[in-house]
Amino acid sequence: MIYTTTERQRGLLNTLIKISRSKKLLGQLTRRDVLQGITVSNFLFFGFGSTEKWARAGLLPTLRQAEGPFYPIKKPIDQDADLTFVSTRKKRAQGEICIIRGRVFDVNGKPLSGVLLEIWQANKWGRYQDRRDSIDLPWDHNFQGYGKTRTDHAGYYTFKTIRPAGYGQGRFRRTPHIHFKVNKRGFNELITQMYFAGEPENKSDIFFSTAERRESILVEFKTIEGGFKLGTFNLILG
Repeated sequence: MIYTTTERQRGLLNTLIKISRSKKLLGQLTRRDVLQGITVSNFLFFGFGSTEKWARAGLLPTLRQAEGPFYPIKKPIDQDADLTFVSTRKKRAQGEICIIRGRVFDVNGKPLSGVLLEIWQANKWGRYQDRRDSIDLPWDHNFQGYGKTRTDHAGYYTFKTIRPAGYGQGRFRRTPHIHFKVNKRGFNELITQMYFAGEPENKSDIFFSTAERRESILVEFKTIEGGFKLGTFNLILG
């Protein structure tokens, strides 16, 4: 979805504008959490000097979230937008196939072409396709775990992947999610996470349940022909 400002958010934006004018401060709210003993930040950004433009346009950039520890240092041989199939193997990845489509816009609602989108995620069992993930769960050799694509002339993109499992134990457990990294020259890099609507673990996930504007990173999936699940995830760059 494209997230528009509410009256409450506009009031906050106006306050941040006044602060930036008087004290030249960056408008930023930070919530700090701990993941595997490392403190990380879960950001809600309103600024980088263009807060007034965003307020006038009525659009806010997509909510930023932590990158996490498993952005792939070593990329897989296959890096295309279909994560369900590895070219050197004959079988598809295990799990429920999901198609994620959407468009990328600027804060004025203009579609952006040539935007680089990268995604990475856990597999059906909740393990990342990354040797640094030492959790005792299966490795799916037919699953890429990482993919990338670029938006077309109208700002559209599509990924084909599987629904990941949640993972973790004890007090810290993550709900199913997919990491996104989005880049285009002239815009701030966006790192965020996409979540699945209706997932019971969402309410206990510290990154999702405590996030402001979490509706902007929550996607509803519907069944389409072939039994696949289809969801729309629009993104806004600032």
